[in-house]
Amino acid sequence: MKNKNYEYDVALSFAGENRAYVEEVANSLKIRGIKVFYDLFEETNLWGKNLYEYLSEIYQNRAKYTVLFISGFYNQKLWTNHERVSMQARAFQESREYILPARFDDTEIPGILKTVGYINLTDRTPDEFAGLIEKKIKKDQTFLKSRWSKISTLINPKPYIFTIKIESESGELIKNAKIVLVANNLTYLEGFTDEKGLAHFIIRTRKLYTALIAHPEYPGVMFKDLNPKEDILITIEKTKGSGSTILNKSGEIPLISGRIKPVVKSNKVLSLYADNIAIEGGVHQPYDFELNKSICLEDNGGNIIHLTFRFFQGRIALVDYCKHKS
Repeated sequence: MKNKNYEYDVALSFAGENRAYVEEVANSLKIRGIKVFYDLFEETNLWGKNLYEYLSEIYQNRAKYTVLFISGFYNQKLWTNHERVSMQARAFQESREYILPARFDDTEIPGILKTVGYINLTDRTPDEFAGLIEKKIKKDQTFLKSRWSKISTLINPKPYIFTIKIESESGELIKNAKIVLVANNLTYLEGFTDEKGLAHFIIRTRKLYTALIAHPEYPGVMFKDLNPKEDILITIEKTKGSGSTILNKSGEIPLISGRIKPVVKSNKVLSLYADNIAIEGGVHQPYDFELNKSICLEDNGGNIIHLTFRFFQGRIALVDYCKHKS
């Protein structure tokens, strides 16, 4: 089935009181090469037209997406509600999302369910929000271009960007968290969160992943059977005195000197080698261990920690650690 060509990638629907923010979004989209319907860009086209009919046509038939900027002002306007009705008429005919809600506040809009995913604008700059719109449009384009062959899509899909955002329970953005996505065939992708708590991955093969997340100030987090079709937000909880790390083959553990190396024996038993580190008071190495059971390690300086393996497959391990309490 041939894809419909739209005049606009996105149409913006908003109340005049929110114009300052929306205009910056529109300008940012224009700079990014996105075809955007924003009324001030269309003054010549709108001049002399029957706006009731023309805007109905725009919001119902001529844009791939519409962004609905929800606010208390929006709900009070005649024209914005006319635009909304046109959008919803289109949405009833579509089998995919068409209306993309973005909220300045918690105002309820007729026909927009609270369960519909939305973007909160209170902590996003116009340029950041324009970036999200661009990403949404490009992900859709990638999907539609590859739709001609389901077999080809499954075997060799077009690359796309998958993003994980990490924050604390208090809403603090967590930077420098290490994230490793381990595929079901044990290949993996790895990255770190930036100042905005975001880690981006280029997904080239359609697989399920186990997501491993580690940070020196937070216990490890693991998500199994992750399908990276939509970006996700993960909230992590701090535990005093605990941290986590991800090992690739071998590595050092904070709070203690020396290196450790987990291995899998031929009988599939998990074992641990430690270089210049005593395991459980000095038992013979390799030391057989189990997932989620604590191991006591001591280095040549008398530093003692408790180590717990949360995940170990292939050569990748997620490890929690905490300092020994005297």
